[in-house]
Amino acid sequence: MHDLNDFKAVVGDLITLLEEFNEIETAKLDAIQKNRVTFVEENMKKEQAGIMKLRGLDKKRESIQKDLGWESMSFKEILSQVNDVEREGLKPLFDRLARATQQFTATKDSAQKALEVSLHHIDTMLKRKATEESSAYTSKGDAKKTGSPGKHFTSTKV
Repeated sequence: MHDLNDFKAVVGDLITLLEEFNEIETAKLDAIQKNRVTFVEENMKKEQAGIMKLRGLDKKRESIQKDLGWESMSFKEILSQVNDVEREGLKPLFDRLARATQQFTATKDSAQKALEVSLHHIDTMLKRKATEESSAYTSKGDAKKTGSPGKHFTSTKV
């Protein structure tokens, strides 16, 4: 059977994990902006490991909430169910969790947009290169040219 301290501990662990995710997203954003593909990949692997940890923490949180009679309740609903002393201990923790979540979401959105811009730039360059090769191929009739003129990298079967 779990108690309120177990619940506070798991919420604290969630906050710590979100802060770690934020650091990973910040590093990923920096790597994207500096066009450091291997660093982006490394950070994505760290993200995947963190996601597994998040799933475990969330299951633990759900189990504790169930033991405390708060199954399927939001944090706001929990605050309305506890006494004043418990509320004073939980409210700052929930506020920190909300701030950590908002910060992570903002950083993640920035990294996602930067990645999309980077991919669009790569796509544009590849289209331009394919167009140049195609026009050079057709204008010179040079049979020595290699590659598939006009073929887009996303149409390649893997």
